[in-house]
Amino acid sequence: MTSGGRLPDPQADARHSLPERIGRLYFRVALPMVAASLLVGTVGASPAAQGVLGALAALALLTSALHVLLPTPLHDPLRRLFPPVTIALVAVVAALSGPGGLRGDPLLLSVVLLLGPGTVLAWTLLFMDDARMGRLTGLGLTASATLLLWRWQQAGLQPTLTGNTPLLMLVACLTVVLYGAAFTEINRRFVAGERERRRDPLTGLLNRRAFDEDGRASGPDRWALAVLDIDHFKRVNDTHGHTAGDRVLRGVADAIMDVLAGRGQVYRWGGEEFVVLLPGLPGSDHTDLTVQAAELIESVRAEVARRAFTGGQRVTLSAGLSLSAAGEPLQAAFERADSALRRAKTSGRDRVVLAPPPGRPPAPP
Repeated sequence: MTSGGRLPDPQADARHSLPERIGRLYFRVALPMVAASLLVGTVGASPAAQGVLGALAALALLTSALHVLLPTPLHDPLRRLFPPVTIALVAVVAALSGPGGLRGDPLLLSVVLLLGPGTVLAWTLLFMDDARMGRLTGLGLTASATLLLWRWQQAGLQPTLTGNTPLLMLVACLTVVLYGAAFTEINRRFVAGERERRRDPLTGLLNRRAFDEDGRASGPDRWALAVLDIDHFKRVNDTHGHTAGDRVLRGVADAIMDVLAGRGQVYRWGGEEFVVLLPGLPGSDHTDLTVQAAELIESVRAEVARRAFTGGQRVTLSAGLSLSAAGEPLQAAFERADSALRRAKTSGRDRVVLAPPPGRPPAPP
């Protein structure tokens, strides 16, 4: 079961996730700009500098092209592979540098000083959903870049701005890592707070606030909406106590989710009432959705009736089911389903009643 408002397919959900959106910005905009700057820097540079800059630019352009060409499910492996490859490339350049090896020059030094902290910050944002990965990649690049500058300093490269460039790189990158970690933690708490704001603390289901927000969001053209109510729930509280009643509510919520198995969204409306939203499948017509939804809600009713809850307590469900017309607000479908629920209650309970289509008066009970 998804936690968002709409019920999109997994591919669409992945395309609109925060890591994917940040990844698109980084791989398709930032990296090509970095590669272009590196290629411009090779003009008039020393052969050694041209080789290093060319390798970095080639890695950036190749990764950017792969992000465009690969399907969305492969973007996350690419996102996780690129930083270690970049760190390894910087480490190899460091190993080849030093006395008797590759000698850095002012141009390469400027590139490393500019790209090092900036890249650490970019990777912090790139792994905002995985703080541990963001810290590890940031520390890895910090270590390899600091080693590279130390090797160049050993070979005699001393810029005028400071006599200890490796220390400057180390301090700058570590500062970025620490601030990035703090920012990531703030974002994690904000996301967790937003998620909890939409959840019912007793059952873990989405709450009425989430339903109201989801009703304003775009989604499938057609929905099936069911309102479910536990029959004689007050009797459970009066006989077994409110703690037992809470266990029944959690048990019924679990039963609903077990039957739906991710095929819809479940909300606790309040008290002993629940709302189920079922999206119409692409290409399905009104009849198909009616049959599928009725069978699914009937399965929910039967499963709840079958289970024994706290102290062997058994309860039943009454449900009203309605289908929304194309473009119709969910509130209208909810009102028809609620009316159908009342008919289920007055006609004997422990049953599912289908509401008439929009514009048609309800049948007498």
